[in-house]
Amino acid sequence: MKPDTQHRAGRILVVDDEEGFRDGVADLLSMEGYHVTVARNAVEAVSLLPEFRPQVILLDLRMPLLDGETFLRGIRGLPASSEVPVVLISAKEELPAIASRCGAAAYLSKPFEAPQLLSIIERVLA
Repeated sequence: MKPDTQHRAGRILVVDDEEGFRDGVADLLSMEGYHVTVARNAVEAVSLLPEFRPQVILLDLRMPLLDGETFLRGIRGLPASSEVPVVLISAKEELPAIASRCGAAAYLSKPFEAPQLLSIIERVLA
């Protein structure tokens, strides 16, 4: 862990069905000092919410079983996640409109660079 990030705090839930992407983001955030848990899909993420209690959710839009937009709308009624900021991540061209419609805290278009992700997370946690 880098010395300047040792005191970073924040629980982040990464929800994405692409294993390489999900694990890469989780590794990056862990190296930056965040506590990270991953979910392979939105259904798995729902089961993790009450115990993990994330402070930020990074959410892919295109997933099997339950898409990110439906997941985001659904968790707003749950006590463990009603106020948790969600960052939508997708390659969809209409991502800004979807983020606005769903009340996402931010969005990030794939592909992106690590500094972009870290900047958004710092902003949403502030």
